[in-house]
Amino acid sequence: MKKFNIRDLYNEKYREYIVGSAATGKHGVYLVYGEASADEERDMTPAGHDEILYLIDGEAVLENGGNRFIIRKEEAVSFDPDETFTFTALRDCRYVVAGTHTVPHGH
Repeated sequence: MKKFNIRDLYNEKYREYIVGSAATGKHGVYLVYGEASADEERDMTPAGHDEILYLIDGEAVLENGGNRFIIRKEEAVSFDPDETFTFTALRDCRYVVAGTHTVPHGH
């Protein structure tokens, strides 16, 4: 067992806090914590991973081509490994993404 302080694991590239392979030493699963201000956009690109996005607080819209989903506080959405969505915060948001490698690969 390892204990992590999420605020120590900030990743500048993604602007999120990531408990991933650098922290755990394993590539099987990861956990992401993110915050987005109202009107802020983020790419949600699983890139070969199965992911579940859980919106802790706030409201956001996920868009992919013609698909548009509004998610609200305490709702979750699952992403397939090949999907890409734009996450736009409609209000200040806090979220968690849990994911796993469906096919082993390096980063």
